[in-house]
Amino acid sequence: MWRYPIKAMLGELLDAVEIGLGGCAGDRRWIVVDADTGQRIANKRGPTDPRLRACRAKVLDDSDDELPVRVTLPDGENLEGREIDDALSHLLERRIRLEPADTPALGRIGATGAHHDAAPIHLITTSTLAHLRGVAPSFDWDVRRFRPNLLLDDGTTPRAFAEDGLVGGALLGACGLKLAVALPTPRCVVPTRAQEELPAEPGILRTLVERHRVDLGPFGRQGCVGAYAEVARAGCLRVGDTLVVDAPRQPASVAIRETLNALTQRLSGPDN
Repeated sequence: MWRYPIKAMLGELLDAVEIGLGGCAGDRRWIVVDADTGQRIANKRGPTDPRLRACRAKVLDDSDDELPVRVTLPDGENLEGREIDDALSHLLERRIRLEPADTPALGRIGATGAHHDAAPIHLITTSTLAHLRGVAPSFDWDVRRFRPNLLLDDGTTPRAFAEDGLVGGALLGACGLKLAVALPTPRCVVPTRAQEELPAEPGILRTLVERHRVDLGPFGRQGCVGAYAEVARAGCLRVGDTLVVDAPRQPASVAIRETLNALTQRLSGPDN
């Protein structure tokens, strides 16, 4: 399990986490903003400053600071609270500030209350990664490239895009957690970028587009891997917990269409 407290930065590996309507507690809670222009410095399709992507963020769960987060800079220096703004301004050579998310969390696609791309939870399976290693063994298919919240261990036998079989169903935890699996995850350039010791792999996105394009209605046919999930019921999840599959009761194409219709309605609502 991972969370990424500051969008575009490296995240933290977790042993346990509370999952609520906003996803994993503290996930994508802040974003780096240019203090002069208001521009958000986290672009998943174009270039994001590699110095920002080399920083790591960690939530300080026991802190009562207004900014309860620690940032580790590329040189290893650790900073906390409001000293982070000055340090990142120096690193990126422009005035920046960390901006928290301030919209209500509804637990839905497009309504996470945080700086997610789309959904409160992003998951991927071990069998899908095994499949990708088999079809393109020259690439490093490290799970970290995909920045998921949850890596689901469904074995080492390769299965082509196993998450598709969950779309329209749900994952149930003993704690009461219920994750409604809503959409395959469309991929951008992020998995191709270098991070930590992983090299840049431009062919990863091309492979996904060639192997697994999914019709996402108004968003076109996208190369997908993994799945987005909505939070139907909150709960605490720990590494090693079993999630029981509540199987889909309709074809994935129907579930996808219903999710996209609901998203379109939300985005066209009076507050948007």
